[in-house]
Amino acid sequence: MEKRKEQKTYLLLTLTTIIWGIQPLCIKWLVTTWTPVTITAMRYFLIGSVLIFLASRNGEQWLPPKECWPWLILMGVTGIGMNNVMQFTGLQVSTVTNCTLIAAASPAITALFAAVFIRERLNLIAWFGIFLSFTGALLVVSHGSFGVVLHFAFNEGDGLFFLSQIAWTIYSLLGLRVMRRISAMLTTGWAGLLGAVITSAYGVGTGNLNIVPLHASLFLAFLYTVIFGGIMAMLFWNIGVKNTGPSITSIFQNITPVVGMLGGTMLFAEVIGPSELLGAGAICGGVYLTTHSGGC
Repeated sequence: MEKRKEQKTYLLLTLTTIIWGIQPLCIKWLVTTWTPVTITAMRYFLIGSVLIFLASRNGEQWLPPKECWPWLILMGVTGIGMNNVMQFTGLQVSTVTNCTLIAAASPAITALFAAVFIRERLNLIAWFGIFLSFTGALLVVSHGSFGVVLHFAFNEGDGLFFLSQIAWTIYSLLGLRVMRRISAMLTTGWAGLLGAVITSAYGVGTGNLNIVPLHASLFLAFLYTVIFGGIMAMLFWNIGVKNTGPSITSIFQNITPVVGMLGGTMLFAEVIGPSELLGAGAICGGVYLTTHSGGC
């Protein structure tokens, strides 16, 4: 029974990375009309409301216990407000390649934070799996040319990418604490709704909240970020954190470049070379080693 639960969790996390691998295309379209603050606020008002409604329909008390509120607010600030706004803003002044390169370090950042703050320990096999998947991500993103990595030019956008990864790590660790008291669905819903309120307040104060009508194709892109990238993927991610821990969950993020590579092949007839195949193999091998290492 426990093995089946583990396999189901890994399947949900794999699906999450596939969804998030496609999402940047939608965001790239949306930022031509809406600001990063507007996208974040509008998305999470809908995401949070739907998830809270579904949790209450499942018989759960829709208001969380009072001791959960400070942590849910912090989750809203870090995982919703800071992570989304900084990442979307970074994409306006930096490249998708730089964003992906920095995101590849996320599993290591998460494992270090988890070791310090929640005493989560990984064995050498798990750490090797993280290193292997990181190397594979570099191969895929750089197309086998490590000159791309060696000549990495750090700019303001890249700093935002790095900070967004730290914010996401904090969100995951806080979520683990909250989900000891309430379900993953209610946790995700309230963190999203509170994050939307906080982001909206920031947007009003800075003049960055500009809600204008979207034409049909942009509206469909927005719906994708709400239904798939938000309601489904955010819920699946928190289920993963709850069932397997932040470090094991975060390793799945490195599957995202593989999704982007396959998407480029199918949509834009991009050629997959030996280095990309080797990188994809290393990512999958690293994920397998980390998830089958016994954790500690």
